[in-house]
Amino acid sequence: MERMINNLNHYNVSQTERKVNFESKINFSVDSGTEKPSIRESKYVEPQDRIEKLKEIYSEKVLKKMGVIPCETCEARTYVDGSDDPGVSFKTPTNISPEASESAVASHEGEHVANETSKARQEGREVVSQSVQTFKAICPECGRMYTSGGVTKTTTAAKSEYGHADSEAEGNLVDMMV
Repeated sequence: MERMINNLNHYNVSQTERKVNFESKINFSVDSGTEKPSIRESKYVEPQDRIEKLKEIYSEKVLKKMGVIPCETCEARTYVDGSDDPGVSFKTPTNISPEASESAVASHEGEHVANETSKARQEGREVVSQSVQTFKAICPECGRMYTSGGVTKTTTAAKSEYGHADSEAEGNLVDMMV
């Protein structure tokens, strides 16, 4: 967590705002032969007060984006497949983190591609074109980008016998002049 909090270059904050001290700074002073520790309160932040101290420095949205504070919207977001394809994932509502959403949605759409290709092959058809489109969105609460869903489009056609044309179709594929 310390590395994540101290590595805030991309949030456009100054160097002094960026550095949060998580180490105990103890000064020992000798007073009548006994050593007693005195903690500098201005430099050291108690563990239970660290989130509150960070809230003083950064906005709550930045802390949610960094993952220091959980984002309720992202935790409640679920993915469900709306197609009639029974052999794919996400048939039951599934929660996915914003960071993992791109690969999960792309993998899910890849399942649709494979199933449509297999279905076309079984029906004796050929795939003319396939496309996968994924959609991005930004969480209004934390500001993180996530993949909100995807669509797979498949176009198939009856297999054509290019090399075995009958006499009527001869020459239809070539248009030449001598």
